[in-house]
Amino acid sequence: MIENKFANFWLNRYNHNNNKGVNFMDQLTEKITTIKRHLKEEFLTDTRPWVVTFSGGKDSTTVLHLVVDMLLEMKKEGIVQTKKVYVVSSDTGVEMPLIEDYAGNKLDQIRKFAEKENLDIHVEKLSPKVTESFWTLLLGKGYPSPNQTFRWCTDRMKIRPATTFLKGLSDQNISILMLLGVRSDESASRAASIERRDDNFRGYSMHPDIPNAFVYSPIKDWTNAEVWTFLSKYPAPWGKHDDMMVLYDKGSGEGDCNVALNPEAATCGKTRFGCWVCTVVTKDKSMDNMLKNPEDQWMKPLHNFRNLLEDYRDPESGKRQPRRRNGQKSIGPFKLQTRKELLEKLLETEQKLKLELAGKTLIKDEEIIQIQEEWLNDGDFFESAIKLAKSYGRNVPYQSVKAFNQDEQEYIDSLCHEHNINKELIDHIMQCEHSYRHHSIRAKAFGEFETIIERFAKGQLNEI
Repeated sequence: MIENKFANFWLNRYNHNNNKGVNFMDQLTEKITTIKRHLKEEFLTDTRPWVVTFSGGKDSTTVLHLVVDMLLEMKKEGIVQTKKVYVVSSDTGVEMPLIEDYAGNKLDQIRKFAEKENLDIHVEKLSPKVTESFWTLLLGKGYPSPNQTFRWCTDRMKIRPATTFLKGLSDQNISILMLLGVRSDESASRAASIERRDDNFRGYSMHPDIPNAFVYSPIKDWTNAEVWTFLSKYPAPWGKHDDMMVLYDKGSGEGDCNVALNPEAATCGKTRFGCWVCTVVTKDKSMDNMLKNPEDQWMKPLHNFRNLLEDYRDPESGKRQPRRRNGQKSIGPFKLQTRKELLEKLLETEQKLKLELAGKTLIKDEEIIQIQEEWLNDGDFFESAIKLAKSYGRNVPYQSVKAFNQDEQEYIDSLCHEHNINKELIDHIMQCEHSYRHHSIRAKAFGEFETIIERFAKGQLNEI
């Protein structure tokens, strides 16, 4: 049994490091009883709703498990639940498919269980605005793939959606309490972060960014051994934990990796789960480990695409503009041609994995539409994103009043054919012209026109 594997691993490590004659299970049982008693006391003390941040990892799962156990005990005792509990999860839209399926199934299980038991639990999956999604920013605006110095993804895709939701909830209810699955035992930096918190007499600390929101970490003093033993010995009220343990076992060589779907969640020991496009880490060890399993090798094209994003981010790749959007002379966003190339490779990968994705897509229709809007701002009047999507079987509904309509596009096609002019060359010249639309002095535009034509003659048009 996978549960026993994890429990025995951590129990053996705990006993090796803590050979003091203390009965481990008695100690854990006492901790569980104490925490559930404290949770119950705090729950009944005031009317502020609770928010359990749920990432799908072991620590947030443990916190939610304890909270639901407490609610069930209250129900058994005839105590009426007088306030809501929100289970909040982040959906970036680019999670590893196995993790996306796991998290989605888990949230469905929790939702159905709450309905069945008549518990006032509300499951919320938070996603970024389409204008701030990963594909809109990377393929639409040309943001280079994230790294440690320009980590734009976490703020847009996780923190902003969560902050917007939590601020709204706090405004509606005067105050909220957030329950986080963070522990001092995770790392030295996490221990220091927890130690710096200014907890009040109830063990709460103020959230630094959300007014009237308090933070409580009920398992902050638990060890890895205690977390895994709890999850192994006590089935979840909504089902088993074995599916989570299978993922940990596949993705981690050490059997202890955090499913990092939450901005609060720390990157775990030596590996992590999360976004399949992540280039913040130098090497995606969890995907490397996943691909060692025959049943998961279908994800290899995803890994190849992620590596391509990392390669293209390199300033020496020739895939980025020599200026930033503000005109500053420095390595800038991905070139429009690079973005077109990447979108086509993404759609090609999606089509290649059509069977394995089982009806799901790697990029949403609304993202393709937003990408087209961004490209239009960069002078793409031929609806290239929409046409690319259509060529790969994606019939995206789109009607632009700014781009050329069908008659206009056909007229330009006929002119190019009549005068034996390459349409792609005309497209590049129009994009260049459009980039100078707000310039009072346009002399530089003619120099760029010449460069485009020269490169076309040399067969280097796509390098622009």
